[in-house]
Amino acid sequence: MIVKEEFLSKLRRYFSLNLYEVKIWTALLSRGVSTAGELSDIANVPRSRSYDMMQKKR
Repeated sequence: MIVKEEFLSKLRRYFSLNLYEVKIWTALLSRGVSTAGELSDIANVPRSRSYDMMQKKR
């Protein structure tokens, strides 16, 4: 997934997310329904962290 760092930084500040959260979130928005494993591959986030992000409640 190719997303500019500046865009990710803006999303992080606006939504108060960490880097992994914003990468998983943008991957989900770009892909739609996906497994945590698929999202980790798209977002270049460790698979174990993608599962953590998907279970996290805000």
